[in-house]
Amino acid sequence: MLIVLLGLCFVPLVINITQFVANMYDSLATVGETGILLSLGITLSSFVIFFFGLFYCMNTFYFSDDIENLLPLPVKSAQILGAKFVVVTVFEYLTECIILLPLLIVYGIKSGDGLLYYLYGLLIFLTLPVIPIVLDSVVVMLIMRFTNLAKNKDAFRIISAIVAIFFGVGVSTFSQRMALNQGVGQLQLGNNSLVAVTANIFPASKLGALGLINNGSLRGLGYICLFLVTTFVGFYLFLLLGNLLYYKGVNGVSVASSRRKELSGEQLSRQTMRSSVLKSYLVKELRILLRTPAYFINCILMNFLWPILLLIPILTQPKTMGEMSRFTGLLQNEKISGIVLVVAFGLMLFVSASNGIAATAISREGESISFDKYIPVSYETQIMAKVISGVLLGVVGMLAICSAGEVLLKLTWSLLGLICLTSLLAILFSNLVGLWIDLFNPKLHWSDEQKAVKQNMNLLVAMAICVLFGGLTAYVIINLKLSAVEASVALVVGYGVLDALLLFGLARKGADLFSKIEY
Repeated sequence: MLIVLLGLCFVPLVINITQFVANMYDSLATVGETGILLSLGITLSSFVIFFFGLFYCMNTFYFSDDIENLLPLPVKSAQILGAKFVVVTVFEYLTECIILLPLLIVYGIKSGDGLLYYLYGLLIFLTLPVIPIVLDSVVVMLIMRFTNLAKNKDAFRIISAIVAIFFGVGVSTFSQRMALNQGVGQLQLGNNSLVAVTANIFPASKLGALGLINNGSLRGLGYICLFLVTTFVGFYLFLLLGNLLYYKGVNGVSVASSRRKELSGEQLSRQTMRSSVLKSYLVKELRILLRTPAYFINCILMNFLWPILLLIPILTQPKTMGEMSRFTGLLQNEKISGIVLVVAFGLMLFVSASNGIAATAISREGESISFDKYIPVSYETQIMAKVISGVLLGVVGMLAICSAGEVLLKLTWSLLGLICLTSLLAILFSNLVGLWIDLFNPKLHWSDEQKAVKQNMNLLVAMAICVLFGGLTAYVIINLKLSAVEASVALVVGYGVLDALLLFGLARKGADLFSKIEY
């Protein structure tokens, strides 16, 4: 069901790509440049496969769990690499299904090409990922051969996720700009002469595009044969290079990195200085969130995604910036300042709940929950440390969102101060609600950290409750037509009481609920 749901999520994107290709074909047909669609589609698919394949090759070749079992076996490195290469290639077919397949189908229908076109298209579809993945593999093997990145795989996964997110936002922004600026009237050359220009990044893509364009002649067959020969030669060279580099780079992949630093007596005294129990446990919570890739990506990184998603598309669209300047003038009106405040409050309530730091705080312990019951730290202290960690990271996200709001909306400092004040109560409320839910029904049985946060219904329940409270709050304040000061007083009083009740209940019942949790 999850696979079906994910497939349905991509349906709107595939439909948009299909419509875009159909419209572009009609426009390019008037100037004899329809072949540029095939060249651009094959080149773009190769680039996307190359980009995401870089991270996927690293994880599959070096960081997968079966590496330690495979190395002692009497098999050649080329055999291990070949099998893993096929795995990467099969998964990259999913990328092609979204980007390249709609283009091939629409082009074939629009051009009225025969059976040979679809046969060539199938061959290109099956073999296109090979060259980009070969390039990825060569880069990865060279990096792993001459660096100790294998011993810092958690850091690599975190960096990969951040880069992938920025790349995704960049691609989305670029595609929007292309859709808004479809100026194809300047194409005056005709006869598909731009195919050579658009295929310079991956030269093999030019051969595939020319083979499809000339599918009705022997030239087309020649181009397809050259494309296939180039692909198989690239794969063969990859296996040869793998025999030379792979084993030397993969050895020690399970060894963790450490800093061998000699401490002086004064440094040792500082690092072993007695600290409060609450502070020590809080630092432990923050370190786990920061150092575990699944937790960092799904919990901490979520706090910074919202400002990025708000800023980048707006800053890269000149027309949008002009509209924002007119909208900023409206926000200076004192009559709607209360609405601005409560909308910001609701946004912070949702963002703080969506990071899942508190709603998965107990679930993230997993089988180590038994250890938490034996350490000389009271349940109350452990619970409070989990609340504080969520609040601290929520405040960091709040400051990032307020900074983005100041850049975009030019809000007054007094209004920003009220937003920050009320947002603190929203952050505390969402974390307390999340922790209460996780105490009642923790998800302790998981095979990897990703499932503890991504497949945890407690997060969705906490988000639903916070959205409900945020919606009701906004409805009341907007209908009462309160000013910013009046709205802030109402929020401070109302959510101050709610937060106090939740904290009081947590102090009375939290330890009892924690003691009853069993793995």
